[in-house]
Amino acid sequence: MKKVYSRRSFGRFLLVLSGLFAGGLLGLFKGKEQAIKPSVASPTRPSASLFSNAKLQEILEQEVTSDHVPGLVMYLSTPKGVWSGGAGLRSLETGQQVQPDDAFSIASTSKTFVAVIVLQLVGENKIKLDQPIAGYLPKDISDHLPYSSEITVRQLLNHTSGVAEYLSTKGFVNAAKNRDRFHPWTAHEAIQFILDRPPRDQPGKTFAYTDSNYILLQLIIEGITGATLAEVTRERILNFCGLKHTYTELWESPAANVATGYTVDGAGKLHSQVNVNDGNGLGDGALMSTAEDLSKFLHCLLVEKRLLSPSLLQEMLTFIRKDAGAVFGISEYTIMGVKGYGLGIEQFNTPYGEAVGHTGSAYGFVSAMLYLRSGDATAIVLANEEGIDPVEIAFDGLKSVFD
Repeated sequence: MKKVYSRRSFGRFLLVLSGLFAGGLLGLFKGKEQAIKPSVASPTRPSASLFSNAKLQEILEQEVTSDHVPGLVMYLSTPKGVWSGGAGLRSLETGQQVQPDDAFSIASTSKTFVAVIVLQLVGENKIKLDQPIAGYLPKDISDHLPYSSEITVRQLLNHTSGVAEYLSTKGFVNAAKNRDRFHPWTAHEAIQFILDRPPRDQPGKTFAYTDSNYILLQLIIEGITGATLAEVTRERILNFCGLKHTYTELWESPAANVATGYTVDGAGKLHSQVNVNDGNGLGDGALMSTAEDLSKFLHCLLVEKRLLSPSLLQEMLTFIRKDAGAVFGISEYTIMGVKGYGLGIEQFNTPYGEAVGHTGSAYGFVSAMLYLRSGDATAIVLANEEGIDPVEIAFDGLKSVFD
């Protein structure tokens, strides 16, 4: 059964689809598989012959036809080789087929990139993880943000700050409806909607996945560096790791062919989000990327370990676990297989052991990037419709390879 997720977090389920997309477009959905190629991230991996290419393509085709998803791509990198494929349509309006190297909004998966930058600044002694954020924020914000003298940078990163959610305020919702598609939001604009508002909880008391945390982190990054988040991300991560097809939406020019995102209403009708500006380009969900680029990013971060020092990577991978009682007791956050949350990174239970990565949902897109540490495997799934669970599709892909 398909699930519909809210903006940047899969865990906040809004509704169960009561209708399915009319079958008239199914004839347009034709899969597009890309031949196996040597892994950029791991060039010594064996050839494609160990993969069941047809089975992997079948997983995508079945998702497109059974759940009426416009289009999706999957990228797998394992010791058995590398596979990428796509099925369905990049755009229903034009009938263009999805290609494995198309760019999709990765929504909250962008949070891991922001967390890396913050931790790099920690390593440069420009930020202290357990320092109150009031010292890093503009005074016109810190003076009107409840508990700003108590909330720490770490608590923003792991969603235990207790700050209010800007996305759910009437002010932001109304402003977004009238926002021109090509008028980028700034973090300073977005955070205004929660100033002087009651917090969700006291700092450190409860885990509550809240996008405002990463708007505040964007403000901190931009204040310290004197550059936009887009500029800092490009310099510190995209160029450094060779991510040639990843860019900050609205702040940079597209670096690949871009899929159109869709949402589904209660009657099962798909609606294009191409003209929506619901906070696009902000720090809680800024990036557009391709499946292969996300695999490169995980490899750069977790395998080559080029982005963070060992001690800071250990900080990032220190998780608040589900079994930690009330600290992780928010029923809103029930992503399939999630075991815990670190500093901008999620921990998953899989049939093959623990995986780490992140998921996202926004503007008609969903994303999942997973790295299975015990199996040295990466699974990336991107889709242009919010009503599916990409983690489940990633699991199906891993199962096909390992079983």
